[in-house]
Amino acid sequence: MSFERNKDDNINNNNFISITSKVVKISDAKTDERLHQLLKEYAKLVTVRTHPHKFKEIEQYFFKQCDALPLALNDDRLSLFKADVIMRHFKDKEHKAPRFSDMTDEEITKWHKEKSDLFLEAQCAHPQQFGLNIHGYYLPHTERNKVFYDDPYQGSDICFFFEETTEEYYFTCVECNLMYQVIIFIGISENDIKKHNQHFVTYINAMVEMGYLPKLY
Repeated sequence: MSFERNKDDNINNNNFISITSKVVKISDAKTDERLHQLLKEYAKLVTVRTHPHKFKEIEQYFFKQCDALPLALNDDRLSLFKADVIMRHFKDKEHKAPRFSDMTDEEITKWHKEKSDLFLEAQCAHPQQFGLNIHGYYLPHTERNKVFYDDPYQGSDICFFFEETTEEYYFTCVECNLMYQVIIFIGISENDIKKHNQHFVTYINAMVEMGYLPKLY
């Protein structure tokens, strides 16, 4: 695999920028403060999940909303989700992204290969090796599921992935009501609100899209 730098010091791979050495922050102090205040306002409007739903409860709720079939553990779609969870919770801490602008092309190529190898290793790893309990489902094209596939932006099969230990989840549908309903059912914790983390932001977005919270932005 070969790389070349362009005039902006980005790394090109077959004319596609796969690694960039400069991260442009597209916000300023006023924008950051506005976002912080916005999340604080939403934090006042939400209810904390006092009794977290067990996976079985989430699964049962999910099945009430649609027809779904389980994915095999070696399904490529589930393997990608598994690898993503492993990378973010385990491998990325060992293989942090360096400052590409300070590296030679050879060093960047080596780093990229190591990253790719780690991801492939994560794809092939058994979840229990990392103490993970991963589940995946896809929605067959049934009459009941037709409403979810009617969206013109919806592509291939809709899938739902969930990992019990990290509570990571992922939907492949494009802003569909099913996704919002499940996210709202999963809820948020006091820690999510305190940290304004991705779970909190995702939950707020779902509540707004479903009309349970006002759109303050």
